Amino acid sequence: MKYVMQKQFPSRSLGTIFLFFIFVSSALFAQNSGFERRFSNRRPDLDAAVQQLKGSFQGRLPILEGFVSETNEPLDRYDRGYYECTAQLTTGGNGGSTIRMTAKITAWYTDPTGAQSGYRVLPSNGRIETDLLDRMSTILENQARANSPVVAPPVSPPTPSTRLSGLSARLAPPAAVSTPAASLPSADIDSLRRRREDAEKQAKSLESQVQDLEEILRDQTHPENLAVVRKSGTPVFSQPGGKVLMTSEANDEFELLSVNRDWAHVQISGASRGWIERAKLDMPAGFSQSPNEAKEQSPITGADDAPFHVSRQETRSFSGNWEPLRGKTVLIIWAEPVSASKAIQNSSPDAKRKFASSVFAGAYKTRTADVEPTNGIVIVFDSADGGQIAATMASLAQWTSGQITEQSFWKLCSIDPPDFLQNDEHVNAARVGQ
Repeated sequence: MKYVMQKQFPSRSLGTIFLFFIFVSSALFAQNSGFERRFSNRRPDLDAAVQQLKGSFQGRLPILEGFVSETNEPLDRYDRGYYECTAQLTTGGNGGSTIRMTAKITAWYTDPTGAQSGYRVLPSNGRIETDLLDRMSTILENQARANSPVVAPPVSPPTPSTRLSGLSARLAPPAAVSTPAASLPSADIDSLRRRREDAEKQAKSLESQVQDLEEILRDQTHPENLAVVRKSGTPVFSQPGGKVLMTSEANDEFELLSVNRDWAHVQISGASRGWIERAKLDMPAGFSQSPNEAKEQSPITGADDAPFHVSRQETRSFSGNWEPLRGKTVLIIWAEPVSASKAIQNSSPDAKRKFASSVFAGAYKTRTADVEPTNGIVIVFDSADGGQIAATMASLAQWTSGQITEQSFWKLCSIDPPDFLQNDEHVNAARVGQ
């Protein structure tokens, strides 16, 4: 997943990623590139070593290059890399054990057409697994040294013969040292020299990346309004109950824009927005109250004391005969009475006008931030004395910017039935449109 590069990495995983870059630089010179390794240590020691490494078994990847094998699509189309490792211990017949490391790397793929965007599993090139196995070897070696008693060898006084032999060794000319490279052909020596130079270049590149990460750790501030997805496969909608934009993974984080009783309006990436069911998120501090106690903070909810609430909304073609919106795409918002005890308030034209005014203002603000174009907004009152109010985006823009008064705005709306708001002194004229 859950990269924003407006990139915001959770503080709890950046330290782990930083350590991985250091270990990757040393892994360039490692000879064992397999994903499993055999150890002669006791099973309890191996289990303890695995537990000690558990904190590094998962985390974010700031970049994917150097961690995944070759893919069909360019890596710059992937974002929000995440890895998760598992360790499998198999005990052999002679007392030794084999540990196999497996890393699963996932990332969000941005399709240029938008049709195939989503999280994908990428093949690991083994660097993460090899690094964990190397660290496990180091842990086991340190345990063995700590448990082994140190015995000093006996010291005996030197004899005259040992003094003379030592003096002769110091006075004798140094013997010619024969090295394996001395017997190699010049072509092989050149090949080894080129390999060493390539390794040094790669090490310098990784060192530069580590310095960049250190700069990020020093400069970045962790946002306090991030909501965490509880379960993999959680859908992100274009609007509450609308079409699915993407599916998110467990522990993906989204920045909150607004929250109401049932939904959270979140930022996906850049200007992209979406809606997630509130019950499927772990909310940050300040948003932790239960849904029944939560204050309506979404812009598409109406006034807090209104006798109505928004039950659902949908974007589709306008089926009425009102000429300004006939056959055009509109956002339809259904409003229901909050409770039967407020039935008397529901019949008040002023209460309906006040609620519709609040919903129009909030919906207009939200739709102008969305990518999907909308020509107008329609509010349907789903009650015994229900009615419908439709407004174009052009008239909403004039009203919300202060170019026209609210009284003038209502004159530009379609109101059905015509007497739906007839007792409201702010409405002097209305046109019918189904």
